[in-house]
Amino acid sequence: MLPYKIYTNKKIFNYYTGLSFFIFIWISRQDDDEVTLVRHEKIHFWQQVEMLFIFHWLFYAFFYLVARAKGHCHYIAYRYNPFELEAFNNEYDVNYLNKRKPFAWVRCVNHYVKSLSQDLKPTVPKEKFLNWKSVRVTNNRKQA
Repeated sequence: MLPYKIYTNKKIFNYYTGLSFFIFIWISRQDDDEVTLVRHEKIHFWQQVEMLFIFHWLFYAFFYLVARAKGHCHYIAYRYNPFELEAFNNEYDVNYLNKRKPFAWVRCVNHYVKSLSQDLKPTVPKEKFLNWKSVRVTNNRKQA
């Protein structure tokens, strides 16, 4: 039955516990609540199906890049993406996939637009915030 689940022992891209792409969902065994994670990823699967996959990926990238261009960090650009808002808002509703209407994510666009003009840095969990001052850049070129 679609989508097909693929289990991983590590986080996806060292960051995510789940990923929906095409007819597959990757699930990290490190997540404590697999049922909720699978439901979240199935919401993304049905978003992709209704948008013929490619349009979902294009819109997802568009929303993400607009948020980044507005100065938001990766976490906020990801978390306030309308596709993610729908999935996060409904991942605990066991009946959601049965009653979900096509293009339900469109209802989240207003929230996304409002988020673009807000300072959301205080809402970023400390473990999700990358402090660039702590990242060391090294120059491996030989000095002449």
